[in-house]
Amino acid sequence: MYERTSKPRRLPPLPTAVLVTLLCALFAALMGAGGYAMTQQQRAPQARPAQPTTAPTRLNVLNWNICGEAGGLRGQRGFCPNRNRPDLTVAEIKAMVAERHADVVTLQEVCGGAPGSHLTQLEAALEPGWTVMRARGTRPDGASECRGSLTGELGVAVAVRGTIVSSVSGNTLTDDPSQSDGQVSPLLCVDVEGWSHRICTTHLLPSNDKRGAEQVTRIAERISPDGKPYVLTGDFNRNSKSLDLVPLTTTLTECKALTQDEETTHHAWDSKGGKHVYRTLDHVFVSRGRDGTKAALSGCGVDRSRMDTTPNEEDTPPNGKSDHAPVYVTVRINR
Repeated sequence: MYERTSKPRRLPPLPTAVLVTLLCALFAALMGAGGYAMTQQQRAPQARPAQPTTAPTRLNVLNWNICGEAGGLRGQRGFCPNRNRPDLTVAEIKAMVAERHADVVTLQEVCGGAPGSHLTQLEAALEPGWTVMRARGTRPDGASECRGSLTGELGVAVAVRGTIVSSVSGNTLTDDPSQSDGQVSPLLCVDVEGWSHRICTTHLLPSNDKRGAEQVTRIAERISPDGKPYVLTGDFNRNSKSLDLVPLTTTLTECKALTQDEETTHHAWDSKGGKHVYRTLDHVFVSRGRDGTKAALSGCGVDRSRMDTTPNEEDTPPNGKSDHAPVYVTVRINR
């Protein structure tokens, strides 16, 4: 027979007051732990989302041949009003940057690469965040040193409100030095961090030089081997309807104001004929986007207030800063 198991002994019931005290203590402990966990979670440092790098949807572009290395005496061919005062030219550029809210400044006939030169002073005058790049050019005699009291080397330059991450420059004249006599007419292109468009500038030979057509062909072939969209500025020494520019004008977009005769960008004085000569030589071209979308331009025009329009005579003071007028264009980038 199995032995009978005795009934378990029951503990004596706790007094009601004690039981209530224990339950309250347990509840407080649980709430305290939960409250601490919630507080810790709220105070935990939150990871900040990465800020996306946004490219501009429009670029305000300024282009100007400052005639900074031209002739120095009034009455002589190629006279430049501010030739020996690079500080005055830089002050004009800085003022235009503020007036036009410029993101890009491209320059021709500019001196750089030495203390006191146009570009050294420009770098100091621009606000932080700008980057300046130059490309060396030469005169027909092969010399690149800026003449007279000027310092540095002759060439073209690009300044951007951003960080230049790469640049390339090359001679638009023949690759055979024996045929160019050492003359360099550069094309300078820069890529800017976060920008969809490459920025390029150049200065072609005068229109009576047959090598100009070859220059245009080389530019069209070499400016964007990777297919990146670009803005091309410069002194082309030709109007938009010139046959020499066909390799560019048939594929690129230009502000209509620069295709009209009344919007001239260059003034010369014909001393023999006693007459003014106005031409449209400076241009801003924009390529199609990667998707084939045609570029949209707005706010484009010519600042003729800074172009000397007086007769180049000894007794006539100039009324401008260069024989070229600055050209300004807003490029609306389709992204």
